[in-house]
Order: sequence, then structure tokens, then C-alpha cells
Amino acid sequence: MILRFNSESKEWTHEARAEENISFGFNKIKVPASSGPLPENSHRFLLNNLNGTTGPLIGIMTAMSRKMALSGNGTLFHALQTEVSKRDGMVVIFPPETLVKDAITGVTYLPDQQKWIPIKTPLPHLVFNRIPFRHAELKPAFTDAVKYLSALGIPFFNPAFINKNKLYSLFSRHSQLRDLMPESIAIKSMIHLASFLEKHRGLYLKPASSSKGIGIFRIREWSGGKIEFFSHSYQHIYPSMKEFWKVKGRQLIKHEYIAQKEIFPASIDGKRFDFRVHAHDGPDGYEVTGIGIRQSQKQDLTTHLPNGGVILPYVNLRNEKHDQFFSWAVKQIGQLLTDELGYFGEFSLDAGISESGEYVIYEVNSKPMSFDEPHIEQKRITALVNLFFRKTNFQPPVL
Repeated sequence: MILRFNSESKEWTHEARAEENISFGFNKIKVPASSGPLPENSHRFLLNNLNGTTGPLIGIMTAMSRKMALSGNGTLFHALQTEVSKRDGMVVIFPPETLVKDAITGVTYLPDQQKWIPIKTPLPHLVFNRIPFRHAELKPAFTDAVKYLSALGIPFFNPAFINKNKLYSLFSRHSQLRDLMPESIAIKSMIHLASFLEKHRGLYLKPASSSKGIGIFRIREWSGGKIEFFSHSYQHIYPSMKEFWKVKGRQLIKHEYIAQKEIFPASIDGKRFDFRVHAHDGPDGYEVTGIGIRQSQKQDLTTHLPNGGVILPYVNLRNEKHDQFFSWAVKQIGQLLTDELGYFGEFSLDAGISESGEYVIYEVNSKPMSFDEPHIEQKRITALVNLFFRKTNFQPPVL
């Protein structure tokens, strides 16, 4: 089925027989037949036809920058739009501010012309949340949009960023996952932190609402009450917890830090490593999309690439035990997140192994960035598009 969109009039028409009853979008807006040749400033879209309804129309929700431009992971958006177009579907990138009663306004990508165009469409059959900023999810435009989509029954995922303290609380109540995440607390006061450090002797301090290793510190308690402090680029010894708190306490409270028990990780050639695991919801439940390894080089605080980490292929460490553990873990975690927080179509894990050989889950990321391993990223794109078509019931053969 071919639909036309006129950029000037913002009107949709179809190229089927005039007597055919064609609708478009979740709200099934009736589309009239085209007349004559393609008008100037018009674009043609090839879409599936499911009993007179064309689609799928996939909405990807993002945020607007201060300059009123759309923000977010442009590489991901481009890849998703290209893949959806190959299967005769359509993707619209839009901010929540443009969602109205029966339409959205955003941009779509034309693979043949390799350009983005502004567009107005009916309501999408599904919305994928890729709002890139936590503060944007606190705005009324976002919360109102989510409520409206929910009331209509439009599938919406992933619901929100995950707060680290909330995540630990969820894990701690799960009989099989509680021992996988290091014990954590929300830092409320100097005494609270000092007591927790006395218990564990070494702690990671992390902003509850951050990612990619941003803002992470480590502290250890020495004899005599001295506090050894590590960041990615700085090391210092404070004479006491009181002196440490004078310098860092305000930051820890303002940015809602958590303290997490330090785990001494296994290493390769003396350097720590972590697993990066992408997971998605497949036809038979949550499954592993791909696994990569990140290894630290000049510092051992984190393994993130922006902090000097390097990529190692999973095949270097792959064995049946690892495969089985991660397969089990993503099923458990995916179901937990969906039961407690809302439907997650994808997520990723930062995981590791301790010196004693025990598996550890450090983080769960609700909005994974693009994987640096091309084969994992391509498999991710395919899995997401399969999911789009499955959830909207426009389901061609799975690739």
C-alpha cells in the first residue's frame, strides 16, 4: 500500500482504488484516495496493509534541545528507520510536546533520498521511549504524554530511566537476584555513610541517576580512620570521614548518591574487566542479544571506554557457564523490570566476576547506548524491529 504525504497541506492520501476504505495510524484516521500525479512537495511511503489499516507506524519519543532541535541517539534512529522502511513500515521521531489528541508532529527519514523531513502523522501504533535526559522525563509534557498513551492502550516502552537506589531495592526483594547486586544504600548523612564504610571497608559512590561511569568515586578506610579517595583522574587521602564529608558531602546529597559495597573483580593480565550484555524481549521471552567485554587500562575504577577502557571480544572468555548464567539473568531481570516498572523491550547489563569467581550485576541500563561491536549493534536493530512488528501485529517473517 502506497500513501502520500503533502508537506504543504499536511494531508495524507492513498494510491489504491478510490473505493477502497483505507485508514492509517493507531486511531485509524481515514485516508482519501489520491487524484492525479504526485504533487510537488509530496512524498510516497510504502506500508503494509492489514485489513484496510496501513502500518506499522512506529513513534520514537525523544526530547527537544534548548535550540528547539530534536535530541537523542541519531545513529540509532537512522538505523531503526532504515530497517523499518525495508519491511514497509514507518518511523517518526517526535518530542512529547507535539503529541495532541489525534496526531504527532516530528521527523522521518527517507532512506532513498538520505534526508530527514518534518512530518505530521496520526497516532503511532507503538511508542519507543528514547528520551535522552532524565530531567526531561520529569516535565509535564512527558508525564502527560505517557498517561494519554496508556489510556488509549498504545504500547509504550521503555518506560523511564532506572534510579540505582530503586534498582537495588527491587533486586533485594527478589529471591534469586538479591545476592547478585552488591549491597547498596542511599547516602543520607555522614554518619550513615561512615557506618556503611565501617561495615565494608571499601565503597563505590555513584549518582543514583547517571550512566556511563559519570561521577563515580571509590573510598576506602585506612587504619586510624583515614579515607582514601579515588576518581578517574584524582587520588587523595583525607585525615578523617569528617574532613572527607566537608569536601564531598554536599555533592553526595545534592546528586542523590548511593554507596555500593566494593567488589574486588577478576582480572585479565592484571587489569579488571566487565561484561556488557544487551538483552531484548523475543518471541519466547527475554534473551541475550550479544555480549561484549570492557577492560580497564590506566585506572581500575571503571571499564567504560570514555574513561580509557578497551574492547575485548567475548569469545576470549566465552564458555557454557557464562552463556547459561547470562541467559538466565536476562530472563529474570527483564521480567522483574516489567512487573515492577513497566514494559521493557530492551535493556543492558554491566556485569562482572569477583576474584572468588562469583557473578555480579553492577548496573541495569534501561536505554542502552549503541554497542561498539558492529555485529551486536546490528543484531540489536534487527531484534528491536522484529519487536516493533510483533507488538503492532504487523508481523512479516522474522529476519
